[in-house]
Amino acid sequence: MTKQEWANLQKKLFSFSTVEDFWKNYEHIPPPSDVFYDGKARKRVGSPPQDRFIESFSIFKEGIAPEWEDSANINGGEWNLRKSGRGNEGDMIDEWWQNLVLGLIGETIDTQDHICGARVVDKSGGKGSHPVYRIELWLRTKDAGITESMKLRMIEIMTDNRAPRTMSDQFQWKMHGV
Repeated sequence: MTKQEWANLQKKLFSFSTVEDFWKNYEHIPPPSDVFYDGKARKRVGSPPQDRFIESFSIFKEGIAPEWEDSANINGGEWNLRKSGRGNEGDMIDEWWQNLVLGLIGETIDTQDHICGARVVDKSGGKGSHPVYRIELWLRTKDAGITESMKLRMIEIMTDNRAPRTMSDQFQWKMHGV
């Protein structure tokens, strides 16, 4: 897929500048488990002929695209966590995603402008496989001290401070750019 084809698949749902604007729009967006692969089928959203599959949700600061090549992202990287959506883990992913989004909106994860955005991605295989989700936190820096503190704060917020000690080890760091 070319960069332009990928860009054409992106759809901006809304922008906001106040908490009220955020909630007015966010409450109408389904949780990831309602639109991602559920272990039986991929789900189409919308009315034909504009219906489509949704493979990810992103929330990025205004002017920053959810792509590695964006000038805000290219010198940084991302923390990501892959999780199965089996059983009640689908609900867990929904809760973690909402907590992460609220942590970004409320600026409780980052007070220094290190975060560019976050994504939750459907990484499921084909029919009959288990649902698999990946949660990502994109940072504009590769500084190990900053990235580690952002990961730990993200885990606290995402899990309402109920994460097992080993959860930090489940995250992978991926650098953007060269």
